[in-house]
Amino acid sequence: MSADGSWEFTIDSPIGKQSLWVDMKAEDGKLVGTCRADGQVIDPDIIDGKIDGDLVSFKVKSHKPVPLKMTLTLTRNGDTMTGKAKPGMFGTFPVTGKRV
Repeated sequence: MSADGSWEFTIDSPIGKQSLWVDMKAEDGKLVGTCRADGQVIDPDIIDGKIDGDLVSFKVKSHKPVPLKMTLTLTRNGDTMTGKAKPGMFGTFPVTGKRV
């Protein structure tokens, strides 16, 4: 089973749980897709998407409430993913995701 599809991610940050929805697919050895976030203004396209078996990583660029680039590094297990988010210089936070 691939990572292709629609995913809902929850980032457990110090300011509370943040939601991110991503539609992704493997294309020519890269991970491509679009995303949207609850309460944030972000660029719709994922950046530097990579997929290697069950390992998935990509970046999301946010403009509000704080301009930054966040990197998500995840491991897929069927219809779930777990990993970490690194939003700029703010440390790392746990991430969970499920296929929707």
